[in-house]
Order: sequence, then C-alpha cells, then structure tokens
Amino acid sequence: MDERPLEVIKRANKAANRAPHLRKKNIASADTIDILDNTGFGGAYHHDGPYDATLASRNRDKRYAPVEAVKYSNAQALKATPREMIMDSLERHVPLQGTAIIPPGHRDFSGHVMDYEEGADLMREDDAPGGPYKRWAHMQYHPDDLKGKGEPSYTIEEDRKKQKRMQRHSLKPNGEYEMQPTAHATGRSGKNATHITTIQRSASLGSSGPSSPKSKRLSDGIKRRIGSLRRRHDEA
Repeated sequence: MDERPLEVIKRANKAANRAPHLRKKNIASADTIDILDNTGFGGAYHHDGPYDATLASRNRDKRYAPVEAVKYSNAQALKATPREMIMDSLERHVPLQGTAIIPPGHRDFSGHVMDYEEGADLMREDDAPGGPYKRWAHMQYHPDDLKGKGEPSYTIEEDRKKQKRMQRHSLKPNGEYEMQPTAHATGRSGKNATHITTIQRSASLGSSGPSSPKSKRLSDGIKRRIGSLRRRHDEA
C-alpha cells in the first residue's frame, strides 16, 4: 500500500484548516443572530450555517466556489421561470416559484415564448440520470402512482378510498340536498319555489310544516278558541 489511510486523513485535515475562508481576514463577522447568543466566552462569534456558501470568502476561487458549482443549474431554472415571478422574488424578497410552470414553447403572462429544455422526471421516468428516484426495478407501478407506492399497495389503497366515499354517500340523510339556484336567484318570484323549500325543511328538520299533524292540531285549537270567544260575545 503506497498511502497510509491515517496519513491521508492528516493531510486532508491540514489542508482543510488552511482553507482560504478560515483565514482571519476572511472569517465572517458576527451578525444579528450571532449577537443574540451570549453563551460563548470572549464575545460574539459567527455560527456556521447553510448560507455561508454564498459568502465572498467562500467564492474567491472558481475552482472551489460553491456558487460556481450550481451556476449552470441556476441559469436553467431562471430560463424556465416567468419573468414576473423572478421580479417578484427580487423585489418582494419571496422564494422563487413558478419554475417550469409553463411548458417550453408556450407564452408566459407577458406574451414571451418560454425557451428552455425540459429535463427528465427524476422521480418516475426511466431515462432519468441514475434511474428514477421513486421506482424500483423489481416492482410494478400503476400509471397513476406518482408517489411510488407500488403494486398491489396502490390499488388496494385506492379501492379502500373508493369504498369509503361510497359509504359516506350512502349514509347521507334523506333530507340533505345540494343547493341549486331557485326562482329567487334568477330574479323571478313565485309561490311554488317557496312551498317546495318549506316542505323539504319540514321533512329534514321535523318542524311543524303545513302538512304535518302537529300544525293541524294547532290550527284546530285556534279555531275552537275563536269560536268560543264569538259565542261569549253573542250571549253578552
């Protein structure tokens, strides 16, 4: 063996400690979040984070710059994003969205033709570099299976969902109905529409509608009271 593993690790560790961004003049100063941390000794210091890859001290040499490594992919993403959404991200400081929302060859919101090359679906298509992420060679998948559940799991879950929807539909009460535009909504008024609505509410809510026995008993009692008052008035 030409190289000793321990020596290789030591050299790599020594080279990492000599990295340009670790030099004193290139070390990032403490920001607002760092100042809030008062647990350290000797004052505030900078906490490393995922955004440190965009610092100028990390991108002085293009051979090792993190931003340079994603330059091509970022340029392709911007080509596939409508200009309005790019400006919205720059001016309003919101995350970039809308990438590839408009297919290539179609016009965006301003009428410009989107000119970019649509790549393979890395999650499902077989021609994706390295193979599809959500697919295994030894499993079968339904064409509508976008999450990669595989067969027969996907079909079984879809059948269960279908049965639950049918059960919920069959358990609905008879008085429940979908709202539809009536004569009042179209600007016409009539007695038929009001009468039908009253009958349905009476059947579903059990209230005293015009055709229920309870309303009939109530009207008979009122008539008897009115008749007794008239007799007393005549006798007087």
